[in-house]
Amino acid sequence: MNVNPDIKRLYEQHREALLRLSLRLLGDEEESRDVVSDVFARLAEEQRAESHAYLFAAVRNRCLNLLRHKRLSERVHRLLPIGEDVNEEQPTDETDDETDAILAFIETELTPQTREVMQLRFRDQKSYREIAGQLGISEAAVYKHLAQGIRRLKARFNP
Repeated sequence: MNVNPDIKRLYEQHREALLRLSLRLLGDEEESRDVVSDVFARLAEEQRAESHAYLFAAVRNRCLNLLRHKRLSERVHRLLPIGEDVNEEQPTDETDDETDAILAFIETELTPQTREVMQLRFRDQKSYREIAGQLGISEAAVYKHLAQGIRRLKARFNP
């Protein structure tokens, strides 16, 4: 894809500052790179160059959205089986029922792609970049599938 020279210039001028902002908000270097990449990927897809103020607002908003999703995703992460590291404590019947309901919802109500992205992220602990490479999709698409899955889970289980 040919990248608009204005977008390339914005990227070169503001990438480091945007990464610092994202890292300050998220506290995770890899997620920070993913957020900044997602913002620039979206600009490139839409073939439009925005001001630096827009870029900072977009990165800040994406970070804040990610933090909101992480709170729910941490809950989902605790409920999805995670290989050998499964907590050995016996769950209560209520937690067991909730886990079964969430897993059934993931299996039946999410698209196969969204389901696979969520399992790779939460069960297998893969990064956005690893998921994108494994599934042959963009990191932005990984983010969108995770956001969609978490949004649907939140709507169903956190009314």
